[in-house]
Amino acid sequence: MKRQRVRRFHPVQLGLLLLPLAVAVWFSQSLLIGVVGVGTIAGWAGCLTCGLLILFVPEMIRKGGGKRVLAWILTGLFAAIVLWCAYLTILIFSAAANTPPDSATVVVLGCKVEKSGNPSLSLRSRIEKAAEYLTEHPDAVCIVSGGKGSIEPVSEAFVMARELEALGIESERIIQEDQSTDTRENMEYSAKLIAERGLSQEVAVVTDDYHEFRAGELAKDAGLTPYAVPAESVKHLFPANYGRELISMTKFFVEKCLG
Repeated sequence: MKRQRVRRFHPVQLGLLLLPLAVAVWFSQSLLIGVVGVGTIAGWAGCLTCGLLILFVPEMIRKGGGKRVLAWILTGLFAAIVLWCAYLTILIFSAAANTPPDSATVVVLGCKVEKSGNPSLSLRSRIEKAAEYLTEHPDAVCIVSGGKGSIEPVSEAFVMARELEALGIESERIIQEDQSTDTRENMEYSAKLIAERGLSQEVAVVTDDYHEFRAGELAKDAGLTPYAVPAESVKHLFPANYGRELISMTKFFVEKCLG
């Protein structure tokens, strides 16, 4: 009976596996609070793909023929995805450095409100950044933008306004936009309020740092001139949010190309 040959991997291959393993651990930080989102899953999928390529592509190339061609195609596709993600990452970090003029209207983008009616960690970060900016710019007017989700007890706009007032921002400086359900609507509905009240169409967008680019592009689509007031993301949630944002940005560009 012919013995089946046990597959052996080169020590270099096994060493290279440490890279996708480390990145997978980085994407797993949201598990600390029991959160597994699409960004986390996408990160794991990318790391798993990278690990499989490291293990099996060299042998496929050695065997030649159709397997060699397939190996190079798979490697090329993965490399293209990595380069695309690197390009999106550059856009993310460059957009966050776009400082607003003093005359800008502040637009604070909402996110999850807890069942208790309190802001989530990410929303709290945005509120505190907005309060800091509004305190430094006492003449600035603020639009808090975010509707009530299906599992939220009150609108995101209501919570943001309440918390900003608790941090010392006068209620007359805060305008609530409580109908939007996504970033595109945040910008479209805020643009209508800006036009109705004759406010500056230059907007200082307060949102998480990773979200500034896409928010800014959607603001442009709504006829506004965007600038960034980035709130620092909650550290253990950043990997999951970053992964999700890469997917959202890709979807945005695909929709843009399709018109």
